[in-house]
Amino acid sequence: MENLILKVIKWYLITRTKYRANLYHYRKAVKEAERLAAGTNKCKGRRTYVYFLGGKYRILNRKQVQWLKNQGTIKRSMNLEKMQSVLCYDTQGHINSHPNWTQLEIKGIDIIYQRL
Repeated sequence: MENLILKVIKWYLITRTKYRANLYHYRKAVKEAERLAAGTNKCKGRRTYVYFLGGKYRILNRKQVQWLKNQGTIKRSMNLEKMQSVLCYDTQGHINSHPNWTQLEIKGIDIIYQRL
């Protein structure tokens, strides 16, 4: 009985992760990151990253990563260099480093694929 429950839970987690990691959600996260990086008329935007954390695409800048480290959500030893493995997009240079979606095209954005 325990094996069946574990198999069902594993299937559910894999299915949920595949749904949340599809092209539509990734494209939506990249567009939101570009919008945040552009800023508004009154203030300049910040360099923004798209990470795949917790089974979702998260849009964060450097200050938000520091805040998450202070809250204990991300380990204190993690820095932006160590988080390169979960980094999918960087707004500075429009660099796409997603392992699955290498040919990403969004209207108005010249995206370059670069494996990190």
